[in-house]
Amino acid sequence: MKTLNSPPKKQTEIKNIPMVHLTDVHGEDQNSNFYVGRLEELPNGFQTFDSSHRHSYYALFYFMEGEGTHSIDFHSHTITENSLFFLRPGQVHSWTFSKPVKGFALKIYPDYLSEHGGQVTSFQNYPFFQLGNENSKLTVEGAEQFKKDFERLLCEKESKSNSSMTYLLIQLVLQQSLKEFNTSFADKISIDSKLWDFFRLLENHFKDQKTTSYYAKQIGTSSGNLNQLCQKQYGKSAKAIIQERLVLEIKRLLLHSDLNINQIALTLGFVDNSYFSKFFKNHTEISPETFRQLKRKLP
Repeated sequence: MKTLNSPPKKQTEIKNIPMVHLTDVHGEDQNSNFYVGRLEELPNGFQTFDSSHRHSYYALFYFMEGEGTHSIDFHSHTITENSLFFLRPGQVHSWTFSKPVKGFALKIYPDYLSEHGGQVTSFQNYPFFQLGNENSKLTVEGAEQFKKDFERLLCEKESKSNSSMTYLLIQLVLQQSLKEFNTSFADKISIDSKLWDFFRLLENHFKDQKTTSYYAKQIGTSSGNLNQLCQKQYGKSAKAIIQERLVLEIKRLLLHSDLNINQIALTLGFVDNSYFSKFFKNHTEISPETFRQLKRKLP
């Protein structure tokens, strides 16, 4: 593939998609590594946040009431009663509400777990936060228990009395979410540890490393075995997953940044602009320019 290492300014350019931090939404808080609150108490500007952005943290959004649309990485989801949404750091999302919402939000920086003796990688124990998970929404069946868990966590957090108890209650909400996820997606088991390593590396290096052999070598396996793992779990090759990650980032930058086509190509390691356009068209059946024009015309 005709690629080149990304230029030195790539990190600056990526910031054309806004990165939202906890302090941007909630101000300076006593504990800046997590936030729990009510959706109906979000600042006005974020209750109808239709400008797509990335988060630097993991998030759960539980809608007990209300209606609207929640878009996550170009997948549109309907907000209905007892909808629960999962977001990983870096995902691009936006929402609009057609009826007032009530519910809860839990947002956690990866470092929060390590502060309490856990591991940053503990998030991989939750399949809804794993790289590669495509199930971003479910309908909560145990709504009363879920509400009680959130209410207790919120009460403990507001009392500011016991950080260890708050940590345990966050774990309780995560475990309850896991129970709901396993009920809704019984056929979705946790992925193989090598696949998790593959996705973690892919997220960090997809701009400059685009071959199956690179990732297989880095995680200590063969290209053939990595392909078998991908085929078993997702029904597609490792190469297809690598290319899908590239296409997703191209779409993100086309729609949510002001970079021109050539700048996007360079940001993602394509030295040949014509090859970049051909690559995108092969996967979407339209050119980058057409994609940008069509999507930006949508309401």
